[in-house]
Amino acid sequence: MKTQFSRRRNFVIGRSWMGPLSLSLIGIAMLFFIVRVFAPGVIAFVATPLWSVGTTLSASAYTAGSFFGNPAALTKERDQLLSENAALRTEQLGLYAQVQDLTKLIGTRTEPGEGILAQVVVRPPVSPYDTFVLDQGSDVGVQPEMRVFGPGGVPLGTVESVTGSSARVLLYSAPGRETESWVGEERLALSLIGKGSGAFTATAAREAGVKEGDFVYTAGPSFAPIGVVVSVQNDPSLPRAGVGIRPYFNPFSTPWVTIEP
Repeated sequence: MKTQFSRRRNFVIGRSWMGPLSLSLIGIAMLFFIVRVFAPGVIAFVATPLWSVGTTLSASAYTAGSFFGNPAALTKERDQLLSENAALRTEQLGLYAQVQDLTKLIGTRTEPGEGILAQVVVRPPVSPYDTFVLDQGSDVGVQPEMRVFGPGGVPLGTVESVTGSSARVLLYSAPGRETESWVGEERLALSLIGKGSGAFTATAAREAGVKEGDFVYTAGPSFAPIGVVVSVQNDPSLPRAGVGIRPYFNPFSTPWVTIEP
């Protein structure tokens, strides 16, 4: 009898907590029923934010999983971006160099300048020495015998022949070409003889006083020198002194020129 009483007592104690729990469940069920019948929109209103948060979290988890789950695609995209960045950098450097070249040629003026701007598309050694091929021709008004100038208005040569879209320029320094000029502060007349590769030779009276460092100019509107005296050979056995002249500006280094009548 003592054993049965103990078992009954334990059973009652074990089931004692079920009363309040049952009442709570019944209360929640009744509350849900009342709200569902008399205010059905309340449940949807309360649950909608929770559903939205759940949907957002699911989408974020999917995106994150896709982002970190394909390293090969990420590596490919990174390499593509690096390649595009390098290409843009190269283009930027090219444009900067072009601006610098044009600034040297025409300065920083904003008003329209005289002459026709042309790009050198063929130069030695692709073309014969002391000749250029330009990308402008008769379509824009280029004609034979027009003068060609480099940066700062340095005289380079004249147009020898033209097509509709191009022009061939013969430099003053072409071998054997004669160009009338003057030298020094006394403006001593000289006849320059092209020596090739931009250089010239000339002769002057020994008593004329031509010296190394004197600038040589050609006739025309430009005030820029065509060359600089680098040597004067005074041979007593010769009536005239030999004068060596280097170009004031390396004509083969300019990418742009201007063409004027």
